[in-house]
Amino acid sequence: MLIDPLITKAISIGLGLMFIIAAYHKLAEAAQFRVTLLEYQVMPETLVAPASRVIPIVELLLGGAWLIGYYSQGMTAIASALLLGVYALAIGINIARGRVHFDCGCGFGGQSENEQYLSGGLILRNLLLIAAALVTLAPAGTREFGMGDYLTLVAVILAGSLLFAAANQLLANRAAINTWRKGQ
Repeated sequence: MLIDPLITKAISIGLGLMFIIAAYHKLAEAAQFRVTLLEYQVMPETLVAPASRVIPIVELLLGGAWLIGYYSQGMTAIASALLLGVYALAIGINIARGRVHFDCGCGFGGQSENEQYLSGGLILRNLLLIAAALVTLAPAGTREFGMGDYLTLVAVILAGSLLFAAANQLLANRAAINTWRKGQ
């Protein structure tokens, strides 16, 4: 079964933009990102500083690879799935430990008013992103894109961006409400 190349292109642009924006915010708020990595407590403290510099670079490389359409034998999809899987695992470990009241470091705001506490919803979101990345491994058909395809692509990217932002906001709101309820 061949996947329509429009689906592959939409996923590629969406993941590319997501990784680049996430990397930008990690670089712009480097000190805060380093603190976030410390909060996770999943790696030796001596590795936190180098990891806080490497992770955004990896995200930039993946974002660029998605945007330019570099899919070399599925490596972009596999590397993206692995990175998102590591994020989901780190979140899951901390949820299991009962450590959920710190910013996940995965939001795009970078400021305290945009904190997104750990939750199962974040794991689900990452699993859906992993599934999207892996869909691009399926063989895609070849066809010329027409004007309607380009308009559809723009509409899908805009709708996907709005849905992603809305889902992130709902997850952040839910975590904030749960924190507020436990404080009473």
